Amino acid sequence: MKNNDVNTVKLEQPQLRILIVGYNEFSQLVASILPEYFAQAQFKIVDSIVGNTQEIQQHISEFSPDVVVSAGSNARYLQSALSIPVVAMRTTEWDIFAALEKASRVSRHIHLISFASASCAAAFAGAHLGVSVTEHIYLTPDQAREQFHIASQSADVAVVGASLACGLANSKGLPSFLIYSERSCRATIKEAIYQAQQVRLRAKESALVSWLRTKSQTPIIMVDESDDALTLNNAAKEHLNLSAQAEVDLDALIHPSGGKRESDGECEINGEEWWYHLDTLTDDNASKFVYQLYRKKLRKSTSAPTVSPRHKLVFKSKEIDAVLQQVTAFSASPSNVLLFGESGTGKELVARQIYQRGPYAKGKFVALNCSAIPSELFEGELFGHQDGAYTGSKRGGRKGLIEEAENGALFLDEISELALDQQAKLLRFLQERSYRPLGGNQEKNVDLKLIAASNRSLSDMVISGEFREDLYYRLNVFNIAIPPLRARPDDILHIAKYKLTELVSRYQLNIPCEAILPRLEHAFLAHEWPGNIRELENVLERVVAYLHTVSDIERLTPALPQIAPELCGYKHAAPAHKGIIKTKEEELILAALARWQGDKRKAAQDLGISPTTLWRRLKTMNHNNN
Repeated sequence: MKNNDVNTVKLEQPQLRILIVGYNEFSQLVASILPEYFAQAQFKIVDSIVGNTQEIQQHISEFSPDVVVSAGSNARYLQSALSIPVVAMRTTEWDIFAALEKASRVSRHIHLISFASASCAAAFAGAHLGVSVTEHIYLTPDQAREQFHIASQSADVAVVGASLACGLANSKGLPSFLIYSERSCRATIKEAIYQAQQVRLRAKESALVSWLRTKSQTPIIMVDESDDALTLNNAAKEHLNLSAQAEVDLDALIHPSGGKRESDGECEINGEEWWYHLDTLTDDNASKFVYQLYRKKLRKSTSAPTVSPRHKLVFKSKEIDAVLQQVTAFSASPSNVLLFGESGTGKELVARQIYQRGPYAKGKFVALNCSAIPSELFEGELFGHQDGAYTGSKRGGRKGLIEEAENGALFLDEISELALDQQAKLLRFLQERSYRPLGGNQEKNVDLKLIAASNRSLSDMVISGEFREDLYYRLNVFNIAIPPLRARPDDILHIAKYKLTELVSRYQLNIPCEAILPRLEHAFLAHEWPGNIRELENVLERVVAYLHTVSDIERLTPALPQIAPELCGYKHAAPAHKGIIKTKEEELILAALARWQGDKRKAAQDLGISPTTLWRRLKTMNHNNN
C-alpha cells in the first residue's frame, strides 16, 4: 500500500481534512487537480484496493479525516463499512463516451468494464465511432478481475474502465483509458469539501447541544406544542428540585393562564422565584417552546473555601495550638478581632484561619495594608465611589473593599499606620455598620467580619495620642497575641522544612531538602529571628539560590557566613583578605540570583553586567569558597 501525502498551507483554524482512497491511475488524476483546493482543505491520498476496513483504519486514525473520497467498488465498500461520510467519484455518460472515443483511435475492439450498472454511452459510441464495444459489469474487485480476464482473451483490444481495470490492462501491456475526467474530479472534490464543512458544522452544533444539556449552569426546559413531551437539561434537574412528576411542578410555567406565552416573565417553582426567557423553535411544522430560567436570588455557596498552599498555617508548637483555640472561639462571633504580633509572625495567616472557620467563609477574604494607602485615597479605596465622584474617577463607579468583603471578611493589616482622619472614617463605619460611597447620597448596610492587625501596641499609641481611644475599643472586642518565632522553637525547623521543600521544587534543585536542613539546624536554633518567618524564608531562599549556583552541598557550611551573616551574629562574614566592596558584590549577586530563581541571564541583566561577567564572578566566588 503506497501513501502520497499532499501538504497544504497552514491556516489559523484547523483545515478540513479529506482522505482520498483509490488505485494508481485514479490517484494520479486526482493529485493533478488538488493544488487548486489547497487553500480550502488538507488532503491525503492512499493508493489501495480496499479489501477490509483494517487496511484503511490506520490512515483514518492518523489523519482524522472529515470525509473520504473514493470511486467504484472501493467507494461502495467504504460507504457500507465506515461511519464517516464517503463521497463517491462522479462519472457522467460524457466521461465514458470521451474515454471510448480515445480508445477508438487505437483499437476497433473496446471492452468497457463498468461498475454496478450499464452505460448508455456504450451503444451510442459503438454506432457513431464505428467500433465494437463490449460492456462488462462488476460489483466487487474480484468480479472486476474476472471480467478483465475474459476481455483480455480477445485479440487487439483496448480497455476502458476505472483505475483497477486500467491497472490490470497495463500489467498485461494492453492499452487502457480511464473513465474519469478532470471535470468529474473537480466536481467530486467540491462535493467532498461541502460535505466536510457540513460535518464540521454538525460537530459544532452537537457540541453546543451537548454543553447545553450537560454542562450549562442555566436551567433549560423544552416542551412541545401539545405539552406531551418535556425535556430538561442537567441544570434544570439539579436546581429546580423537581419531583418525579415534573409536569405538575412546572404546570404554571408551561400552561400559562389565558394560554398566552410571554417571551419574558417571572414564575415560581417549588417555592422559589425565577426569571424566565422563552424562545420558540419550529421543526417539521411543529413548535417547541424553550425556557431558560434564572434564579431571582442567587444561592450562596455552601462549600468550604479552598486554601491556597501559600496561605497554609504551618506549625507544631503548643503556642500556636493555643492561638488556634482562640481562633475557633472568636471566629463564630460576628464581632471584631484584633491581632497583635511582630512583623513576619503570620498575622494574615491567622486572620485567614478566623475567616475560614467562621460563618463568613462563604464570602470573600479581602485584605488591605493600611500603611500602603495614601490618606487622600483611603476613603475611595474602602468605601468605593459613584460615577463622576471626582476628577479622574473610573467611569461607571467602583466597588470599595467593604462592598467586596460583604458576607466575608475584611482584614486591615498594619492598622496602627492609619492617620487620625482615616481612623475617624473607619470608626463611623464600625459604629453604624453602614457606609456611603464617594459621590453617593444613600447609606449602604453591610454584614462582614472585620479583623485588624498591628505590630505596635495600640494601647501605648492611645496614651501617646497617635490612635483614637474609641476606635481602639471598637476593634479590641476580641484580641489574639501571636508569639514571635523565637518564643516557639518547635516551629523553627518544622516551618523551615516546609518552606525548603517548596524552594527546592521551585528552583528544580537536584539536592534534596533532607540533605540541606541538617547543615542549617544548629544555626537556625541558635538564631533569635527578629524578622520571624519572613526572615526565615529569606535565608532559606538565599541558601537554595547558592546551591543552585554551585550544585555542591559540601560548600554550604563554609559559605553560610557569606550567605546569611545574620545567623553568625555579624553583618559581614567575609575573610580578612576580602574587602567590603568584594563582600557586598557577592551579596548582590546572590540576592539577584534569588530574585530570579537561579536564572543567570536575568540576574545579569538585573545587575547591569553581561552574562559572561556574571559567570566569571561566580567562578571566582566558588574558588574562594573552596
